[in-house]
Amino acid sequence: MAQNTQSIPEMVKDDEIDLLAIVKILWTRKWSIVLFSFIGLCVGVFLMRWMRDVYSSDAMLQLDSSGKASAMVDMGSLFEQESPAEAEIRLIKSRQVLMEVVEQEHLNYSASPIGFKERLARKEGRMELSLFKIPEATLTEEYEWIVDVLSPTTFKLNSPLGGTLIEGTVGNTYRVPFAGDSVAICVSMMLAEPGQQFKLASSSVLEVAESLKKILNVAEDGKKTNILTLSLENRYPDKAASILNAIIETYVRQNVEMRSAEAEKTLEFLEEQLPSIKAKLDSSESILTNYRHKVGTVDLTAEAKVTLDRQVHLKAQLLSVEQQIQENARLYTEDHPTMQAILQQQNRLKREIAKEEALVKDLPTTQQEVIKLQQEVQINNELYTSILNNIQQLRVVRAGEIGNVRIVDKACIRAKPIKPKRKIILLGGLLGGFALGCGLVFLQRLLQEGGVSSASEVERETNVSVYAKVPLVKVDEAKAQSNSLYTLAKEDSDNLAVEQIRLLRSTLEFSFFEQQGKTLLITGVSAGAGKTFISLNLAHLLFKMGKKVLLVDADLRKSRLSKRGLSKCGLSDILCAKTSFEDSVVSSSETFDFLPIGSKTANPNELLSSNGFKGFLNQIKEKYDVILLDAPPINVVADAQSIAPLVDFALLVVKFRKDSMEDIQEAVKTLDVVGQEKRAVVMNQCYNDGSFQGYSYYYKYK
Repeated sequence: MAQNTQSIPEMVKDDEIDLLAIVKILWTRKWSIVLFSFIGLCVGVFLMRWMRDVYSSDAMLQLDSSGKASAMVDMGSLFEQESPAEAEIRLIKSRQVLMEVVEQEHLNYSASPIGFKERLARKEGRMELSLFKIPEATLTEEYEWIVDVLSPTTFKLNSPLGGTLIEGTVGNTYRVPFAGDSVAICVSMMLAEPGQQFKLASSSVLEVAESLKKILNVAEDGKKTNILTLSLENRYPDKAASILNAIIETYVRQNVEMRSAEAEKTLEFLEEQLPSIKAKLDSSESILTNYRHKVGTVDLTAEAKVTLDRQVHLKAQLLSVEQQIQENARLYTEDHPTMQAILQQQNRLKREIAKEEALVKDLPTTQQEVIKLQQEVQINNELYTSILNNIQQLRVVRAGEIGNVRIVDKACIRAKPIKPKRKIILLGGLLGGFALGCGLVFLQRLLQEGGVSSASEVERETNVSVYAKVPLVKVDEAKAQSNSLYTLAKEDSDNLAVEQIRLLRSTLEFSFFEQQGKTLLITGVSAGAGKTFISLNLAHLLFKMGKKVLLVDADLRKSRLSKRGLSKCGLSDILCAKTSFEDSVVSSSETFDFLPIGSKTANPNELLSSNGFKGFLNQIKEKYDVILLDAPPINVVADAQSIAPLVDFALLVVKFRKDSMEDIQEAVKTLDVVGQEKRAVVMNQCYNDGSFQGYSYYYKYK
């Protein structure tokens, strides 16, 4: 039988953990831990086989940070706004892009393989659909569309109502009437063995696009690099690459179309402005020519020429800014930051032009008029030339389909899956099972660790000797139930628990019998301590020594010993003067005498604390060598407290790792109060391996 082990609370001493004690606890339950480790390993193997491979593919895009194409370097500020990477990421993951990809790749049609064995054996087939249209009335879980593989190139579509609906070949499109509508299907690819099955489904494009958005990862590579990396995971490596390439190609095409549309709108606006600008230019040239004919040739000083050039340049810029204001007024309000920046630039140019005009006022009147007319001609000429150049460049943009995004790396097919990490799963299952086993061992210990387990601790805290530590044993429950006086000492005399009770008997020889003691009270600290087990086996062992022994069942409240058939009367009847001792005692030449409780009484404590009970004990002392009184737990009811002053010795039975030190001290204090100084402790149901099958017959006292 296993010996006592150190409890968990004792592992911690001076804030240090006794690792050796922990190892001992785990070692005692090693087979349980091995079992859980094996179960964890099996779970890891199952998950390793069950989880499908997942492949990843990636691509790279570069954004034009200038926000304009290479053929438009000199176009002006119309395309000078940058396209931030954050905005482009949102555009890539927009429904406009993803829904088109879903339709292009037929992602709204799915064919999921069926079969537990095939999946566990990693022999699942694959089927790709380019068309699967079903009536809207069948878009519920009640209708299941199942395809059976007939051969590597043929299949059979089963009707959800039973029977075969279509037998077809890979690559062909089929349409058949069903439920007042029609079913259309086209299997574009099939890699499966004959007999395998697939469950078909048709989802909405929007739902699939939202799901695709969640698994699509788009991020800027670094900070402000304008380089975007895209990655996507899928069950099939070619599918992951195909979907990702479709996404980047669709986005780039839409980007080009958007910029071409912008160029088209700007081109239309400039072409509308061109005739009026040409008319202004012709008018200003005509006015200048007529003025020169009228006043003759006018020589401008060097200072006047410089002023004229500056004014022309500033007014040309002002006209360009005003064009931007007209163009952006269609897109933004005046409070928009873009409009505010252009308006500030317009105000700055007006202030500089005003300064230059103030300088011109100091020149002669003729020169001022010539400068003014020449200025009009040059400004209109530069504006007309600039618009012609812009129109030509916009036509190049529209014809050349130039965008601000280019594909750097297309998605490639990668043959190696990124997950699951099977070695990690296997190791995780093993370690998880081991950790779970260890955790359950310690949890069980913690649930059982409510009390003390050390005899030295009991002796140190209570100054009461521990006479024996009786191990936990299994008993034959059937025999125990059929015979209320069943004793392990009689059935299995070599049991280790019996040996410990023999040790208790030997210890009592020196502390009890040598002092002419006869009456011995046996009580427990709490219910379930096993004091009845100790009483029965101690009585039998004392009888085997040749002593005349009487076991008195003093548990008048809830007795296990006193059953029908032993005697109709007993202790309570004797104390109530209803019968005599001789008529109540159960005698046998093969074992000890036994006095049952007798009739049920409403006031057991009053009977046990009466003078009648004291006189009864004095009367039977003359007839027996040893009288054992099996009393209720002392901390539960007051019966044992009433009996204790009348006996020669008291045995306090403590349940191993269940009774707390506080409860034990309370029981000892109760014995001190009633004046019983001769007492000892028996630790019962001691165990080492954590098993919990025993021989306690007390449950709850009411």
